Amino acid sequence: MAKKDLRKIKEQKAALNKDELKKAAKKANINVDEINDKDIKNYEDAINKYGNKSESELMGDLEMMIGEGRRDGTFSEDALDAFVKNVMPMMDENQREKLENITRMIKMNKI
Repeated sequence: MAKKDLRKIKEQKAALNKDELKKAAKKANINVDEINDKDIKNYEDAINKYGNKSESELMGDLEMMIGEGRRDGTFSEDALDAFVKNVMPMMDENQREKLENITRMIKMNKI
């Protein structure tokens, strides 16, 4: 079964209820006990904010956020690793490879 692009969630979100979202999260090895309504709202907000952006727009936003995080001390490689671990199961091979490259660049301070 092919992995779905995160942007596809936006198209399907009207059809997903909380139980279906938790089921999908469980398949992606995300601890569903930690998902609450606030987290779901945050995911929806992120999908709405970033869902229609191009790859170059997303990279620009990422560079800006990481730069701000490094300046104000809120950037954490542990949080980055946790994010990568959670989203990797939802990605196809090409997306995983891109994310691994981006993560490597971030850790080498090239982003």
